[in-house]
Amino acid sequence: MTFLINIFFWLLSGLLKYQSSTEQSTPPSSPLFPCPNCGSHHTIKNGSIHNGKPKRQCKECGRQFVINPTNKTVSDETKQLID
Repeated sequence: MTFLINIFFWLLSGLLKYQSSTEQSTPPSSPLFPCPNCGSHHTIKNGSIHNGKPKRQCKECGRQFVINPTNKTVSDETKQLID
């Protein structure tokens, strides 16, 4: 009887060790950022822009984009300075 109890606890401890090791090896869930061009969720980090906002790149179509960009229109005066 004691032998069976020892086997039971040995199996239980092995199961708990296995369960804790698999929980640690799973990567944390990362938020998905869909591509604005093709809608794919297969995007990767791709550096950052000049103000520190992270860039993403779509692995399907290759489009690079920024999440929540702060688009500002270029004034006519600035356009004249550029030309």
